[in-house]
Amino acid sequence: MSAPITIELAVPVSVDGNVITELSLRRPKVRDLRALEEATEGRSSQLDQGAVLVALLSGIPEAAVEDMDAADFARASEVIGGFFGEVRAPKTGGV
Repeated sequence: MSAPITIELAVPVSVDGNVITELSLRRPKVRDLRALEEATEGRSSQLDQGAVLVALLSGIPEAAVEDMDAADFARASEVIGGFFGEVRAPKTGGV
């Protein structure tokens, strides 16, 4: 298992009175994708899905993600996209 990827926020966000200056994003698991599906039922835009995934994978509330600077959100989304970009098709038998 790989270590989470940490990004520094250009604009810190406040969560329950605590100031967050960086996010650590872990690799998603199938349970995260199922939680994403549940959380975005009826809200299927990529923006909604991205906000929920950032919240799930960083451990901060979705409301805090909503308060993130757009550039910070875009960087977090790029990191998450990179997790999916590493997927390779399984090798099959034969020559």
